Amino acid sequence: MPTQNPIAHGRSSRIIPATTGFPPRVNQSTSDPKSYETLWTGTYDFDRLHEGQPYKYWASSKGTGIQLRFDAAQTLDTIFLYITPADGFAAFSQKDCDIPFFTTAAEVQAFGEAQHLQVAKGRADLLGVRRDWLRLGFGAHSVHYEFRAGSLAQVTVSRNEH
Repeated sequence: MPTQNPIAHGRSSRIIPATTGFPPRVNQSTSDPKSYETLWTGTYDFDRLHEGQPYKYWASSKGTGIQLRFDAAQTLDTIFLYITPADGFAAFSQKDCDIPFFTTAAEVQAFGEAQHLQVAKGRADLLGVRRDWLRLGFGAHSVHYEFRAGSLAQVTVSRNEH
């Protein structure tokens, strides 16, 4: 069965609910459905191996550097922002966005401590690329900052399970 793009088929109000639990505002909006259809592509991940894995839905806008992940209930659970171009995604424009951005890991750490947020940090080497990361816990959501070669490369906003 071919994968359908739920956004291109006009069901965006179902797949992107008005209240997602995320406080961040990003600068991506349009009232023209044809423009919306052009900007976004959708992917549906199902449990191909019948292992009881939950279904996931993805909406990507490579030209704007944004990828959204929805859970099996089609509720937004993760926002990926590509700060530097990668994997075919352009750099995300930080203009008109409520998410705090930082140029160094030390700035993320200092902000988290000053705001009395939960701060976690680590390092991973994936496919020969060293990635340093910090995650700030904001209660209902967390923001994960990934640095490559000392520069902010990706920001991920995730809904925390209650």
